[in-house]
Amino acid sequence: MALITRQRVDAVTILTLKRPERMNALSKPLLQTLDDEIEHLCGDPQTRVVVITGAGAKAFSAGADIDEQRGFTPDHAYAHMRWGQAIFDRIEACAKPTIAALNGVALGGGLELALACDIRLAAGSARIGLPEISLASFPGWGGTQRLPALLGASRALRMMCSGELMTAQWAHQAGLVDDVVEAEALMDHVLTLAQSIARHSPDALAMLKSVVRTGLREGRAAGLEAEARGVAELWGTPEQKAAQEAFFSKKKT
Repeated sequence: MALITRQRVDAVTILTLKRPERMNALSKPLLQTLDDEIEHLCGDPQTRVVVITGAGAKAFSAGADIDEQRGFTPDHAYAHMRWGQAIFDRIEACAKPTIAALNGVALGGGLELALACDIRLAAGSARIGLPEISLASFPGWGGTQRLPALLGASRALRMMCSGELMTAQWAHQAGLVDDVVEAEALMDHVLTLAQSIARHSPDALAMLKSVVRTGLREGRAAGLEAEARGVAELWGTPEQKAAQEAFFSKKKT
C-alpha cells in the first residue's frame, strides 16, 4: 500500500500521509517517500503549491515511529535526528509554497513537519504538541529551532518543557497556525488559499520565500539586501512586464 498519495487540483498538489492505522506515524519508509515526493514536486512546473495532510480524521501525524527507535545507540539517535532534519530542511527550502493541513493531532515529529511548511491551517478538533520530554528527550527534527522562531522562546519552551497538548484555538492565538476551521471544511479552505497563491508568478513566489528565509537566517541587513536584489532580478522579466501591463490596462477601464 502506498505510504503517500498524490492528488493534483489544478496547480495545487496534495500529499496525504497514509498510515492511518498508526496515526500517520513518520516511519523511515514514509519519510523517505515524502522526501522523494518533495524533491519531485519542487522541480515540477505543473505544481505551484504543495499541501501536506494526513489520512483519516484522527491525525495529521502522531510523530516519529517510536518502534523503529528501539535499540538505538547514541550514534544511531544522532544519525536519525540529522537525517530527519535534512528532510525537513529540504521541505522548508522548496521553492514552492507549502501548506500543512492539520486534520487531526500533530505531535512530535508530526508538528515538526508542519513547522517546516510555510503555512499551517488546522481543523478545530486538532491537538498540537511536542511531548518528547515525557520520554526524557526533546524534539530533534528542527522543533527546538523553528518553534521559538515562530512563537518566541517563552511559549515554545512552555510547549516543549511541559509536553502539553494544545488546542487548535490556542495554537491560532499563539500564531502557530494561521486559520482554524471546522474539520469538514478544512480541505476546501486549504484549497481556496492554495489556489489563490497558485495564481501568482512562480518565480516571484520562489524569490519571496528565499528573501524571507535569508532575513530570518542572516538578519535584517542581509534580508533587506536580498529583498532589493530579488525585486531587481524579477523586474523586466516577460512575466513581470505582462503583469504590470495588465494592471495598468485594468486601471484605465
